[in-house]
Amino acid sequence: MSERARSFETVAADYERYRPDYPEEALRWTAERLGLRPGACMLDVGAGTGKLARGLVALGFEVVAVEPGRQMLEQLRGAVPEAEAHEGPAEALPLPDASVDAAVAGQAFHWFERGKALAELHRVVRPQGGLALLWNWWDERDPLQHELGELIGYAGHEPYSEDELPGAPLFRELGRTVVETTEESTPEALVGYLSTASAFLTADQEERDESLRAVYELASGYGDRFQLPRLTYVFAFERLS
Repeated sequence: MSERARSFETVAADYERYRPDYPEEALRWTAERLGLRPGACMLDVGAGTGKLARGLVALGFEVVAVEPGRQMLEQLRGAVPEAEAHEGPAEALPLPDASVDAAVAGQAFHWFERGKALAELHRVVRPQGGLALLWNWWDERDPLQHELGELIGYAGHEPYSEDELPGAPLFRELGRTVVETTEESTPEALVGYLSTASAFLTADQEERDESLRAVYELASGYGDRFQLPRLTYVFAFERLS
């Protein structure tokens, strides 16, 4: 796994503090599209500190979480004790064949070695099961985020690559949606969030500090507190036999 993919382990507590949870609407859409009812067993792969796992537990699902970073996993175990947690990568899941009803990955699939990870997900998901991929992302229709995108480089980008999404012969897309939410934020919280982003974590210290100061100055122009819209992309796939 790349240095950027493992960089989050150095800021696990801040990741838990500043990264957003996933909207309930997005999780309910996922469950409905995959035909899952409360009590179904769902695998959260690349689970991080449990941002996705806690929402699934709250909706009544049994959750098995797999995360390669030990520090992230410690945060997850503290935040979501109801989840069965395992240390391991997406490319070598420590689970038996056909042991879960569906798998989900939040803010993680783009870090996987696609071929190996999809083969493993196909192996552990039961026949007629499914897979969902979720990303919380910026909303550049918001003036602050439009300016921020130009400043730090995400302008015009999406969090996923269309040609790298799962497909035949292992999975088939069932549908996709974008869920819009808004939360209150502050300049400090926005800087805290970006300080957990891989591009900042792997940058030179002086460059990182300068960039985060620029983010703070930009955000401060919008007040001490402001509304921050967010887009959550959700993709659902069925497992092919």
